[in-house]
Amino acid sequence: MFLNNKYLVGRSGISRLMFTTAILLILCVISASSVMAQGGGGVLRVAMNEPINLDPATGSNDPEILFNRTIYDYLVELTPENIPAPNLATNWEISPDGLTYTFDLVEGVMFHDGSDFTAADVVYTYNRLKDVGSPALSLLGDFEVAADGDYTVVFTLTAPNADFIYGVASRHALILSEGTQNPEAIENINGTGPFILQEYTPGDRAVLVANENYWVEGEPQLDGIEFYFIDNPQTQIDALINGQVDFIFKVDVAQVPTLENADNVTILNVPTNQHPVIRIRSDEGHLGEDVRIRQAFKYATNRQELLETVQEGYGAIGNYDPLGPGFGAFFDDSIEAYDYDPAQACALIQEATGEDRLYSEFYVVDAFNYEALAVALQNQWEQACIDVDIIMRPENIYYGDNEWMEVDLGITGWGDRPVPQGYFNEAHISGSCCNEAHWVDEEVDALVAQAGITADPEARAAIYSQLAQIFRDRGATIYPWFASVIGAVNNDVEGLVMHPFPGQTDFRGVRLNGE
Repeated sequence: MFLNNKYLVGRSGISRLMFTTAILLILCVISASSVMAQGGGGVLRVAMNEPINLDPATGSNDPEILFNRTIYDYLVELTPENIPAPNLATNWEISPDGLTYTFDLVEGVMFHDGSDFTAADVVYTYNRLKDVGSPALSLLGDFEVAADGDYTVVFTLTAPNADFIYGVASRHALILSEGTQNPEAIENINGTGPFILQEYTPGDRAVLVANENYWVEGEPQLDGIEFYFIDNPQTQIDALINGQVDFIFKVDVAQVPTLENADNVTILNVPTNQHPVIRIRSDEGHLGEDVRIRQAFKYATNRQELLETVQEGYGAIGNYDPLGPGFGAFFDDSIEAYDYDPAQACALIQEATGEDRLYSEFYVVDAFNYEALAVALQNQWEQACIDVDIIMRPENIYYGDNEWMEVDLGITGWGDRPVPQGYFNEAHISGSCCNEAHWVDEEVDALVAQAGITADPEARAAIYSQLAQIFRDRGATIYPWFASVIGAVNNDVEGLVMHPFPGQTDFRGVRLNGE
């Protein structure tokens, strides 16, 4: 896709594609203040939206996860190549029946308050994920967890779970100190991670210093990290080009040419399964309750045109479910797409409602290039008897206040997931945490449950194919494209590998050139 060496292309363990951007709001002036600590690698300055929910178990967007990821550690972490790797767990064993997972823990680790890390902290953390209904449960499933001494933890499953280790490595499963209450409160933030929170100024910045007692030898290499809270994506880009920050992520493809012309910047291109989803709320009394309305939206949407004009060709078109082409054998390319047919959309609307036209407010998160996508959709839909008023919402409000779960028609951004099951479990089954379309289908529930316990890849692929057909025929979602995450970094930054889910980017091995 990119042909010159100005681009660093990251790789995901499951090859995938997509492109992205950021948000719009205020102008910030950044002072490049210094933080002194151990490490010797300088201070990394990161521009991002302000995180709203600081609870690791429930924070969902990239700024929230990235902030917490610098302060806490995982038991098992996912590498940028999508491989579960030891972190606070040194190793693990799985019983022959697949029902017992035993983890040995690193000894000699301390929390930032000086208390020792033990198995009790792991047990508390994973039980709390259940207590608060964390999205991590979508892959963890049903389990019990217990300590076997101070440095061994045993998970017992009620049924085999092919994706359990990915649940253990969930971005939400950062390890808390036993008994931690209200971890979202600034004064309660206490991890074992590479950086310690020194200062948090709402609406401005967070300042972190290197953990002098970090348990991994030689890490972190940085002296500290400063997160600058900048909602406006153009302001983020200006700050990077002007040398006021060192790293930004979620850059819109339309902004790439500006960065290409900056001699002090390297563009990061990471293939992922990240995507926007257009979803029509479909429970009783809402816009998409009648399947004919859901089908009308599909006939009214020209995805190829959207890919070429809004996304400038950077990405791939999939089906009508959340599995993009990058999932390889799990993606069924034989599913028939809807033709762009405004007349058929109009006929279905008239048949379903008795009216000539359909109207809805259209809520759109102010991130990536989603405003441009919304305008393009508005124009396409107008030809297909659908009229919408676009309502743009800041990312931290749209997600932070759960507004995205309430609206009849909206665009939501979904980040990369390590396995297909995560998408289905989180957003497309009865009782899932994030079923924003409020579409429930008993056959979908049964197939998703079956896929979750099916280890054979061919058998699992057949199940996902059945799901793809159901989503195509009666689902409540449209996926315009699957794209890459685009970020950008100052050329003085060394060792930064952006994760396919940018919030999980690891700064431990990063340093500034010459520091």
